[in-house]
Amino acid sequence: MLQPVPESIADAIGRFDLPSMPQVLSRLLDLSDSESVSSAELADVVRLDPALSVHVLVAANHSFRALDGQLKTIDRCVGTLGPRLVRTMMACLAIRGVFDRSDGERSLDLTGYWIHSLRVAELARAIAIELGREDGEEAYLAGLLHDVGQLLLLGGLNGRYGALLAWSRDEEALLALERPELGTDHAAVGAWLIDRWRLPSFVADAVLFHHCQPTEIVAADTLSRMVWTAHIAVGWPLATEGVAASGFEHGAAETMLGLPGGRLAELRDRAIARVGELAAGLGVDVATSAGTLPHVSRLPFENAGPPEHRAANERIETVVRDMAVMAPLRHSLSEIRDDAEVLQAVREAARILFGLGYPAFLLARDDQTMLTGADVGGQPPLLAALALPLAARSLAATVALGEEARATFNASPAADASLTDLQIARALGSAGVLYLPMKVGSRVVGVMAFGISEAQFVRCEKQLAWMASFARLAASSLEQGRGMRDRERQQEAELTSRFEQRARQVAHEAGNPLSIITNYLKIVSDRMPRSAGVHHELDILKEEIDRVAKIIRRLGEKSPKTHDEGEADVNAIIEGMAALYRESLFTTRGITLDLILNEQLPAIPGSRDQIKQILLNLWKNASEAVPSGGRLVVSTVHGLRQGGRDHVEIRLADTGPGLPTEVIQNIFQPLDPGRRPGHAGVGLSIVAALVKGLDGQITFQSRAGQGTTFVILLPKSERSAP
Repeated sequence: MLQPVPESIADAIGRFDLPSMPQVLSRLLDLSDSESVSSAELADVVRLDPALSVHVLVAANHSFRALDGQLKTIDRCVGTLGPRLVRTMMACLAIRGVFDRSDGERSLDLTGYWIHSLRVAELARAIAIELGREDGEEAYLAGLLHDVGQLLLLGGLNGRYGALLAWSRDEEALLALERPELGTDHAAVGAWLIDRWRLPSFVADAVLFHHCQPTEIVAADTLSRMVWTAHIAVGWPLATEGVAASGFEHGAAETMLGLPGGRLAELRDRAIARVGELAAGLGVDVATSAGTLPHVSRLPFENAGPPEHRAANERIETVVRDMAVMAPLRHSLSEIRDDAEVLQAVREAARILFGLGYPAFLLARDDQTMLTGADVGGQPPLLAALALPLAARSLAATVALGEEARATFNASPAADASLTDLQIARALGSAGVLYLPMKVGSRVVGVMAFGISEAQFVRCEKQLAWMASFARLAASSLEQGRGMRDRERQQEAELTSRFEQRARQVAHEAGNPLSIITNYLKIVSDRMPRSAGVHHELDILKEEIDRVAKIIRRLGEKSPKTHDEGEADVNAIIEGMAALYRESLFTTRGITLDLILNEQLPAIPGSRDQIKQILLNLWKNASEAVPSGGRLVVSTVHGLRQGGRDHVEIRLADTGPGLPTEVIQNIFQPLDPGRRPGHAGVGLSIVAALVKGLDGQITFQSRAGQGTTFVILLPKSERSAP
């Protein structure tokens, strides 16, 4: 008779305190250390452990209700959650596991339980595939979780359920104790958990029915019958026809499922062999496992459980410690984008953390073929000239391509040092060298090298795992900074491309009306008699329109010229501009424009248009700043010698109120366009850039209430008369 889950039991197990097989969790933590790990890689490890699978299934089905009906396989759940969230979950599970063991009272041996669950999962999937069904992954999941109720009860009821496990030799004996003691059993508890995910599947039923009698299971759905058969079959003797403890024979099970005679034993043996391979890969000895139930020990933790469990738990504790210690440093390094700054920060951190002096860095080239000395302050100059092929025989290359820290003093495995390693040790001023691999996933970033003595190596040998974690952090920080710079360059290139495209559109659209205006001015000029006296002004106006057209055309050019070749007559330019702008910029505002021009002024190399653009920006600013009744004096002088060259000086002095403080502080930088409505705030920055393009200099003086003076020095043309 099926047992319900009493409310008190449901409350106790609601925390999902599920212990994981430490070897699987350790493997997952190692895999999670890489930012490039894929969802498929994570799912391959998660599906090896019932507890980890439950956590992923709970998270996915709780967080993504809109996908109800789709999240019923480990692959789908991990893919939906994403690698980053799964890595975070696994780190939290590791941290909680370390704290749960901190009292030193309880230790679990999950080997037998884990092997049994994997065997049932593998066989259930193999049966589904043999039958040509599409629910092979659901069958695997149901088989993996068929006894998950034991973990839930152990986590929720702890000592109470641990005693039941200790008194039970197998699952049949455990069931006989569970039902009178708890009012339920682990099959019902497992089904209760899966029911909460609301899967449109018979997975929960398969878990609930896996202890039913043979006469009952024949009436169940196919998934339940496959899991029931897998659960019974893995207990049969290998490669023989036998009778299970329930009295259900091979032949009857095969008939129930529609399998050929003898095929079930073959599938079972293959599944058991597959689990043996997985266990060996994780360092778990299948031969030492006894029974299928979790084993609880009350011995002190360091003396309890099989050696491989203790080693895996020590590895997890090391990872958790590194997480806590490295978190502040990781945060600090994540804010640095420049390689040299990252390496400098890492050098200082390494010196403080490990007490071995400053490390050196050999970084891999982008093509992953060579190690070269990093350009970082304080690094021995000889290393900067080093180029070490990764394919060469050297300890440095071996460590760069591998996963473990190695030193020239290593005895086991023996250090395969070369003359290059000796050169590096000599450059570091030491008897030997310790290398730490700097890798991100499978990508080689480089190696961190410490010059050490043999005594220093013996002293730091116990903290090599921690030092290797530090080196991986340094590598990921470098890669993160490079990735950010690459993204910024890509964004900048995209923005530049969009701007250039827009500028070409503007140049094209603005060019049309300017051409029409130029043609119309020519028509007007041709119709007016020469005696009208306005032809000179019309010519200047046409010249200004042509200048504007050139400026707009340069917007649409990918590589515009900085200036036109030729020479410019500064005085003529100033006089022409005065004829065109005196009235509109100054006279109508009550401002006097005075010109004091040296008649002997030589020509200067450069573009008339650029000089006009410089002067027009400064004149416009002056006309807006100087009050009515004020004046602007524009003067030219020649014969000034600076830097071994003769220069022409253009001086513009006004009687305005002087420049505001915020403008003076960033005089030739673009200003906030919102500072003055209608003003772009880029005029003086354009002036400075144009003067620099003419190989000139610009300076200024400004005092409150006394006006502003700009002085521009432009080099004289070499072709001008002395």
